[in-house]
Amino acid sequence: MAEWVRTRVELKGRGFDRWFLDSGRPGYRVVIFGGVHGDETEGVIAAHRIAGTALGLKAGSVTVVPIVNEEAYKADSRLTPADGANLARVFPGRKDGTPTEQIAYALTSDVLLGCDLLIDLHTSGRTLDIPFTIGYIDDGRDRKGLSERAAKVFGADFIWRHPIRPPGRTLNGADAAIYTEAPGAGPTGLDNAIAFSDGVLRVLDELGMLEKPLVPRSSKPAQRIVGGNNVELDPLATRQDGLFIHRSKSGQKVKKGDLLGLVVNLKGETLEEIRADVDGWVVSLKYRPQVTKGEPVAGLAVADDRYPMTRSLGPA
Repeated sequence: MAEWVRTRVELKGRGFDRWFLDSGRPGYRVVIFGGVHGDETEGVIAAHRIAGTALGLKAGSVTVVPIVNEEAYKADSRLTPADGANLARVFPGRKDGTPTEQIAYALTSDVLLGCDLLIDLHTSGRTLDIPFTIGYIDDGRDRKGLSERAAKVFGADFIWRHPIRPPGRTLNGADAAIYTEAPGAGPTGLDNAIAFSDGVLRVLDELGMLEKPLVPRSSKPAQRIVGGNNVELDPLATRQDGLFIHRSKSGQKVKKGDLLGLVVNLKGETLEEIRADVDGWVVSLKYRPQVTKGEPVAGLAVADDRYPMTRSLGPA
């Protein structure tokens, strides 16, 4: 049986561990990232659960980088402390660039080259409240349709299709790529971490890479949604400084005009109402209350009419 090989990629005082499992047979090459953002611990746990596990791999290969941005992870920070940059916004990076750009370059050249499918494990970190979602890019680059296949079987509550691929994203490193989001602004949720690792195992099984399924297929209905690509910039923004008070929950279905939240002053007096501008689902809410004028606070996505609500089963 093939065994995992663990190696280290060093980058001028920083770097990352890489786990590699090769079946020795033709098949897909899948890459799994955890810890692109250092404050998103569930993906780190899930990636470690996969790395070193006896998968019974019968085809293709699996590469896992459990903590992509170790410096950010140690600081419990979304951003790289050395330069304050967001690793998920600088791909493909630069060999002689900033510390964050160097990490992105190493991942692009040493890990993602030849990758058939990237699975990037994120949660909402400290800043946002986001429901359990699997997202994928539908811009024509993924000619084999691996992204949608993987998203369909993962087992998330929402399957979020993005028609465009914004520049700088981790997902740009592979033609086929999916990412996770889940509630994470409070304490680390082990249930989310296990759901992530189970989802990865379902994807590997869906792609015909495992001798036998290691987890059951999910029978949970998944709502198909489509919408913007940036949970930081696309949401509805405030027109006032103040405190943002939730009047909705992530994952909630809303109609145009429904109240999503309030902006209040320090006496609790309402300065502004944030209301839905479309029928859809709440896919992001700013977690902490302090807001400044123009700050995004609530994001919506709409039903993807290309697909009805589906069960995350994949083909029989």
